[in-house]
Amino acid sequence: MTKQKYPPVDKLKAVILERKLVMGLSSKDLAEIANVRPDYIRKLLSSKHTDDWNPDVRNAICRHLGIEVRIAVKDLFDLSKEMNCK
Repeated sequence: MTKQKYPPVDKLKAVILERKLVMGLSSKDLAEIANVRPDYIRKLLSSKHTDDWNPDVRNAICRHLGIEVRIAVKDLFDLSKEMNCK
């Protein structure tokens, strides 16, 4: 039997869904918070990684739910190696 491979967990979406559940909020409530249509929120929650959400929508929802979001930049390469620096 082969092991099934799963995509990585979208941790921010998991926290948003947990807060939505425990706070008794609907997609309509989240849509009002973000000033968008409920069907747009349902699409985001069901099929889009939070990295791909409109930042204004993501930030409005997180702010309302008390979720602090920090952006981190990871250096993916070392320019000194590219330029043969020591």
